[in-house]
Amino acid sequence: MMLRMGRRRQPWTRWGTVAAATSLHITSLAYIGIPSLVTAQSGVITAENVAEAVDSIIDKLKKSDVSNVVYFDGWEGLGVSAVLRAVAERLTLGQITDPELRFEKIIHIDCSRWKSIREMQRKIAEKLEMTQAKDLIDEQDEADDINGKDESSRDVINDVGIAVNDVLMSGRFLVVFHNGSDNEIKDVTNFGLPLYQLYKGNKILWTFRGRFRLSTKIQDKVQKADVFLAAEFHNKIYGMEFQDQSHWWDILCEEAAEIASNTCSGVAKLHPTTIAKCWLYISKLNFVGRDIIDYDWAVHASNYWVCDGIIQEWEIADALQQEMWQEWDDPGLYHMMRNTDNWISTSHLISSNYGFLAASAVAQTVSSFFLAEHQIDTESKDTVELVEYFFKSKLNPAHLLQNYNDMFQHAENLRVLKLSLCTFRFASPPFLCCRGLRFLGLDNCLDLNIDAGEEVQSWNCFHGLWVLDLQYTQWVFSPQMIEEMNNVRELNVKGVKLHNLRHIWKRQHNKIQKLRVIKTIDQDYTATKDEKDPFTFTFSGMEKMEILDLSGNSTMQAFPDLSKATCLKTVTLDGCVGLDSVSDSNLPVSLEEFSLVAASEQYPKAANITKISLSGCCRLKKLILSGLPKLEELDLSGTILEKLDLDAMQAEKLNRLLLFGCLHLCAIKWSDVTKPQLDELHVDTVGVHLEGKRQNSLSPVQDDDKLFQSHVVIMDPRLLRFLQLFAMQSHHVHFCMSPVFVNYCKDEGQSKQCSSEQIRNAHVDRTVAGNMCSDIFDRVVALSVAPVICPCPPLPLESKCNRSCKVEIRNRKQLQGNDNILGNFIDIVHSLNVHDDSWMTSIPGSNWGRIKWCCIERCPKLHSVFKLRDHDQIVAFSWLETFWASHLQTAHCIWSMEVKHVNVDSFKKLQYIHLDSCPRLIHVLPLSNNLPSLETIQILYCTSLIYVFPLNTANSKGTVSNDAIDFPKLKHVHLHELPSLKGICEAKIMSAPMLEAIMIRGCCSLRHLPDVQGLHEPRPIVYCEKDWWDNLVWPQKEGGYDQSLLYKRQSAQYYKKALPKGSILRSNLSTYLYKPISKKYSIDLHG
Repeated sequence: MMLRMGRRRQPWTRWGTVAAATSLHITSLAYIGIPSLVTAQSGVITAENVAEAVDSIIDKLKKSDVSNVVYFDGWEGLGVSAVLRAVAERLTLGQITDPELRFEKIIHIDCSRWKSIREMQRKIAEKLEMTQAKDLIDEQDEADDINGKDESSRDVINDVGIAVNDVLMSGRFLVVFHNGSDNEIKDVTNFGLPLYQLYKGNKILWTFRGRFRLSTKIQDKVQKADVFLAAEFHNKIYGMEFQDQSHWWDILCEEAAEIASNTCSGVAKLHPTTIAKCWLYISKLNFVGRDIIDYDWAVHASNYWVCDGIIQEWEIADALQQEMWQEWDDPGLYHMMRNTDNWISTSHLISSNYGFLAASAVAQTVSSFFLAEHQIDTESKDTVELVEYFFKSKLNPAHLLQNYNDMFQHAENLRVLKLSLCTFRFASPPFLCCRGLRFLGLDNCLDLNIDAGEEVQSWNCFHGLWVLDLQYTQWVFSPQMIEEMNNVRELNVKGVKLHNLRHIWKRQHNKIQKLRVIKTIDQDYTATKDEKDPFTFTFSGMEKMEILDLSGNSTMQAFPDLSKATCLKTVTLDGCVGLDSVSDSNLPVSLEEFSLVAASEQYPKAANITKISLSGCCRLKKLILSGLPKLEELDLSGTILEKLDLDAMQAEKLNRLLLFGCLHLCAIKWSDVTKPQLDELHVDTVGVHLEGKRQNSLSPVQDDDKLFQSHVVIMDPRLLRFLQLFAMQSHHVHFCMSPVFVNYCKDEGQSKQCSSEQIRNAHVDRTVAGNMCSDIFDRVVALSVAPVICPCPPLPLESKCNRSCKVEIRNRKQLQGNDNILGNFIDIVHSLNVHDDSWMTSIPGSNWGRIKWCCIERCPKLHSVFKLRDHDQIVAFSWLETFWASHLQTAHCIWSMEVKHVNVDSFKKLQYIHLDSCPRLIHVLPLSNNLPSLETIQILYCTSLIYVFPLNTANSKGTVSNDAIDFPKLKHVHLHELPSLKGICEAKIMSAPMLEAIMIRGCCSLRHLPDVQGLHEPRPIVYCEKDWWDNLVWPQKEGGYDQSLLYKRQSAQYYKKALPKGSILRSNLSTYLYKPISKKYSIDLHG
């Protein structure tokens, strides 16, 4: 082996004049196309195989070598991945004893299938086994998914870079990097790689190559490498002669082996020589014919491989096509073209590479043949003379363009045939004798209108056909032809009159798996009276179809019925601007991809479609919609979409969007809420999704849901940032936070939803059973005399209020730590419901500025319901009218006492307060101002409650003193089983001039009643026990009258039931909870 070094020079093209290069004494560097870089050294490794190349490269990685960054370009782009992997393995295994090649850390990163800078950082963390760093990357990726950030634009995370730097600072490291991006990594320190540490000798060995990435242009992007290395064989010949092909074939197989070992299981089954042949097939044909024929590689590359016999399985061929780089600007490995004579691509008159050639008979060994006929200017004397010179005969254009009869007589092994711009007799095609055809492509071919002659007796050439591709070729197939096409699995039709070919898939509908009917020209076709639409009739009963492409059919108005195509995965309707709707009833649940693109460069017209429903397509994961200005309703319920781009749809008139059961939805791109300006939005990322069973668009909702025009039920609160703009446009926003409540029970093999009443009862049983045994006797006594608890007051909302929205979050954990996300959303919420959450310790947000109705239930870990943070003159809950809290097992307070300065407008509209079953509650709301609107107070089973309204002594700017606080509209008070309660309000005087009724039971520490300010009729009624009444303390007024005369006492309306016999712990306590003694004793606390 040998290494030649030198400064980089201006590259010569691979096909440049060798004589010119020799006369300038330029080395082989220019000949292989190494890009010019003045700052870096360039060298050529002379090596016959991977092992020899590894030895040469390892020499450049010694500690004494001053080069830190080494780029390797391989043998004209080939073999690089194998060399880099072998270098990493040899140094890792410790086979080298040289101390200059000792590395404490060797980081081998294969990013040949590029995703992002972030993904590269993830692989570094994985190689270094940094679990916390990987978790941090996962967390940030999840946040970026929610934010709708493209994966390709995700940058490094600084904290991860710092952690990587700390790990690598202590020793010498080597990074081996396969770069699949289009750009060089400019600064590796962003990844935490301390490359330029003095005296350490850290190294980076990298390449752009891999997976047959052979473009010559990519070399020009190498700018920061200290050394640029390429490889060549010993017997390099500076001339147009071919080199020894065995070396090239070995390196090609090494490249193929890298794909096989680093890809999906299907491709891994292939032998490297098979993968090498697949690449060579494309490279050779593209090299000799890309200027004369359209191969349509994106659609047919895998078809060519299978039909030619290189690969046997269709799925593996499709997977392999995805693994190879789709760059065909490289002319290919000209060194091995002599071994590809069975793959021919030529022109009847002109080939850009071989000059003027006449089409001759196809050899027996040819398996793939591509022929394009090119017209020449017969009016030009110079052109005619030139062609006659090469043909050695007089030019007869008619003969050249039409005489194909003897071309395929010996093509017994021909399996792939494509004819472009050819003219022949359709009634007797020249390939009639080719009985082994698997692929037939006809592009812009014309029928030669001459006498029919003898009728063809046999069409066996179609018998083994797998793929038929017709483009702008108006060939009407006879019934005899179609009968022979019983093995066609893929049919591609473009620019063809549809009614000419309908009978093909009508008769073979149970065989076709891929069907593309593009830009049909049936503009004047009139359906029969039994056909509403030709497409509907044509596509029925195609059970095995997997791909359907109807792009460009602008006159199609009715979407075909595809419900019986149970294997259908992809539907493409790009340019079908005449459609009026797409219904989910015409689609199978197997659908995975759906596309309808209009108003684009290829299809400039906008679509007329008004409704699209893909509801119940439970495998749909890819959706492309664009150019839909008339779309009014979109239903994607039950799909597994992760992102939805409303901006790209250009659907200005969209007013109804349904996303029920979209469990994987994590981002909605919606930058302008007025485009579209939705009237009705339904989102549910929580509801149970059953594989293979269609769900209704509207999932079961609670009773009060009928009040709302829109519903949003989500698992991740971070989705709120996409819905905030919509909520801001709503007249009423109801916000609900709770865990998942939808359960499915197995019953005779079927899944069914449990009733909400069953779930509630189950929860009540757990709540009662969870109380401490030391308190069980008192609880039984209390339950036996429990009064009727009035239902929570209804929402202040009319049924189906215009532009009203209910938003529910049902993820118990992610609510914590998301105050910044909820902050802006909180300011637009009008009502709040939090229930059945066993994780939340406090409700996010402090100032719910527009909330009118609030209900908090069954949240056992809620300590402080709302934490009011200290801001200057904070205005909190200024619109709140109704507050209801129940079963808060650990709550100490409803509103915390952290606020020093509370604005006078805070709680000014509060009318109703209800609390029950909050055993650790000490106080409700610290007061420094009056409550001018409060009418009803109802508190039950809060055994630790001392004051309902303690004084906020921290507030130095309150409008009242400690002597008196006014409740000018208070009418009803219900206090039950509050043994620690000392007073409703901590102030010396609690003024309630409008008081009508007080119900008190089990409040042994309470000694004062509100001041009703004077004797008036009717007097407020106090429902209480006589012994408690006798122990009250009555302040004396200045007039000297007895304060007790201001109230009218009545006896308690509940009697004590006999205790249950037997063990108390065995009693079903839930049967006593809230059970009234008699309806006639209940009172209406709402007045």
